[in-house]
Amino acid sequence: MKQLLCLLFAAVAVTACAPAVPAGEFRIVGKIENVPDSAVVRLYEPQGQMLRGIGVDTLAGGRFSFRDTVAFPKVVQISVTVGDYRGGTLDVWVAPGKRIEVRGEDKQAWLWEAASDIAEQADEDMYRALVEPQICELNWFQDMLNTQQDFARYMELFGQVSEKTVRRMQTAPVTRVWLNKLAECARLLQFGIGTAHKAEMLALYDRMTEEQRQSPTGRRIDACLNPVATVGVGDRMADGDLYDIDGDVHHLAEFLGKYILLEFGSKGCGACLEAIPELKEIAERCKDRVAVVNISLDPEPEWKEFIAEKQLVGNQWNELVDGDTGLGSRYGVKGIPHFVLIAPDGRIQDVWQGYGKGSLQEKIAENIK
Repeated sequence: MKQLLCLLFAAVAVTACAPAVPAGEFRIVGKIENVPDSAVVRLYEPQGQMLRGIGVDTLAGGRFSFRDTVAFPKVVQISVTVGDYRGGTLDVWVAPGKRIEVRGEDKQAWLWEAASDIAEQADEDMYRALVEPQICELNWFQDMLNTQQDFARYMELFGQVSEKTVRRMQTAPVTRVWLNKLAECARLLQFGIGTAHKAEMLALYDRMTEEQRQSPTGRRIDACLNPVATVGVGDRMADGDLYDIDGDVHHLAEFLGKYILLEFGSKGCGACLEAIPELKEIAERCKDRVAVVNISLDPEPEWKEFIAEKQLVGNQWNELVDGDTGLGSRYGVKGIPHFVLIAPDGRIQDVWQGYGKGSLQEKIAENIK
């Protein structure tokens, strides 16, 4: 309580003394102790299960700042990179005409504090305070997963975070932060975390209005709580409406009779970017036998901008649905890049995740004789 009162006092002080922020913008100013000026601070906007970079700054005298346009209150995330270290992110709410002050005492961005008079920030801080011991230990584990015991403890901590959050949500009002927290807990179910209190999550879903259920966040929650049947090796491929940049609809069935190499990815995924040249090489070298289909998980504007920027060609498709609600869910996509190789008869032949240079050529050689 004392810490919360201090943050509220700081928010009032910031509002009273700081210069005005234009009505259609927000400004974040940070002062971080015990972190070298070479540290890079990044600002992201969550989009579904992806993060879109919207700002980068380097600490100078322990200070950083960001400003951008904003039309309504929304959450952004801040991370810091110090050498090879990159810990968790801090959730910060921004709003039109608002200034947010971020303070921290070390490189653990998860534990920094954001002071403002934005109502959602107080709500966010309340949920974080519930699980701060677990957050501290999870942050310590970032570079310490050396044994099976370490990994087991890491997963246990996530389970504790989920359980504490769900229990608090049972008596808390349904706010935008509440919806985000339910989405986070529901997504963990895909990794076997929080299954013991899935019934409580379903009861929380019942509290949502129909409008909330039809929102992008609501659809992601529903997809995680009520997952569709997934397909795997040996199963008939899943298909659906896929759109090119001109808005024309396509289906995977167009390529039956060839091998189909699916890549689920995003412009914000480093490994996905690294895989582009090799995917292009396979598409050209094996065009008589293999159809390469890139399925982007990005929102339409960012997807089209990325295609134009990288001058991508070939089967660049998008379902134009949010997050986990489309083919990504059917194919069990939990991390990207996610690859699926479909045989000429439409049966799934192989599935794998991640990318390393030459790995796609190896997979093609291994599967196609």
